[in-house]
Formats: sequence, structure tokens, C-alpha cells
Amino acid sequence: MSVNTPWIKGIGHLAIIIDDLEKGKWFFGEVLQSSFYMYKGEQIMVEMGSSVFVAKLAKDAVDKTRQVGQFGKQVLDHYGFQADSPLQVDAFCQRIQSFQLEIVREPHDRFDGRAFYFRDPFGNLVEYFWYNRKKEHE
Repeated sequence: MSVNTPWIKGIGHLAIIIDDLEKGKWFFGEVLQSSFYMYKGEQIMVEMGSSVFVAKLAKDAVDKTRQVGQFGKQVLDHYGFQADSPLQVDAFCQRIQSFQLEIVREPHDRFDGRAFYFRDPFGNLVEYFWYNRKKEHE
């Protein structure tokens, strides 16, 4: 059973650090086929439904002390995008492979749906998943 909080309507945005704006435009525009706009000429703002995904250079980070974790990467386990169906998971995996991005875990079924994992061009782990909402009511 899901419980909504009266305090949070949804995720307003998620911001990641990238090392190259042109690579970011390629990934979000061509690979993900998302519309985006540039903010202050140095941040990529990707609109995804009612949320915004922000990709910014390290110099624009709000908290520069949190940019590098113990493994030398940004302090972020992974981020995820949701698919409409299990077939879309497989099709998107093929798309990601066609752009020669690293597949970390091939598409697989799990108790709550279907997913695969890949690395974005900045080294972040990305989960692409179809969530089987029927399972939460069983």
C-alpha cells in the first residue's frame, strides 16, 4: 500500500554533475530523445513529465564538498527512468547498446517488474525499469 505525504507533491528535480555540455546534449537529446533547454548557458534542463532533470558542470554545483565520494565518483548510487511496458525495457536496452553505452546488467525479470542497468556517458549508473503495479496489490 502506498501512502502519500502531505508535504511532497513529487520530485521537483534531480541534479547531476557532468563533465561536458556537448556530451550532455548528445545523451539527453539524441540518445534519450528528450527535449531540453539551456539555463544560464551552462546547465542542461531536461523536462520529464512534471519533473526536471538538471545536468550541470562541477563549477556550478551548490555543495562542492559532496561531488566526489569514496570511489572517486559523484555521491549518487544510481538514478532511474520508468518504462511503460516490459517490452519497452528490452527495446530501450537495444537502443542504449546501439549508442555503445556500457550495459551493466542485461534486461531481467524481478519480483516487481523488469529492468536493466547501464552507465550514462558521465559514469553514473542508470536503471531503466517497468514497475508492475499489480504486484503491490497481491
